[in-house]
Amino acid sequence: MDELDRFEPGTHSFSGTVRVWTGNTAELVTDSGVVLFLDTHGQPSVPVGTRIKVETRKYRPCHFVLKATIG
Repeated sequence: MDELDRFEPGTHSFSGTVRVWTGNTAELVTDSGVVLFLDTHGQPSVPVGTRIKVETRKYRPCHFVLKATIG
């Protein structure tokens, strides 16, 4: 990992239900029951309870959302 790049290499995809979605952060309960803390800067708001799929890049302890898809 480049010392200037705060992200771990590669992307991660998850699907689950939105538990919390505020202006810049969210919590997603994945299909396996794990709660992810998401950095949602630049993403449109998603209502609580919505099932979504997200593509993320990880930086501890958060995942930065690259793309969110409802469904």
